[in-house]
Amino acid sequence: MISPLCKICMTVMQKIGSESHAVIGKEADARKCKTKNKDGNMFDSVDGTAYNHEQGQRARKLFAAVVLAALDDAIADDKKYGNGPEQIARWARSRDGREVLSCAGIDPNERVVSGLMQFVAAGVRTSVALSREESERRMAALQDAEAA
Repeated sequence: MISPLCKICMTVMQKIGSESHAVIGKEADARKCKTKNKDGNMFDSVDGTAYNHEQGQRARKLFAAVVLAALDDAIADDKKYGNGPEQIARWARSRDGREVLSCAGIDPNERVVSGLMQFVAAGVRTSVALSREESERRMAALQDAEAA
């Protein structure tokens, strides 16, 4: 049976794949088209490159959200069953996990896997860890530790 996270990953990859084919086709059309704008400059290929860059950034953010969801699932499993760090390590080392991490702009190496395991072991949900209040609380605790 395929886990729900793997189903999400496959759906995301299928959508990104179909969008990238459409983008590649538009870029090829932009390269073929030699039309000039009213100033006489050719910006079609520059527009195509900018469009591709924006699409890539959106795709990277989407895969980063999948990584955050995997972390949240592992934290929930850690609280429920006590095997969260092992589960996130198994996922990150799997083929799907490496693919998702790469698409999110994260190099899937052992240092990253150990960092993911430490994050899950800490037990702080990603939404809390990314919130402003939590970062301010951590900074205040760090400054208090340095002052002491």
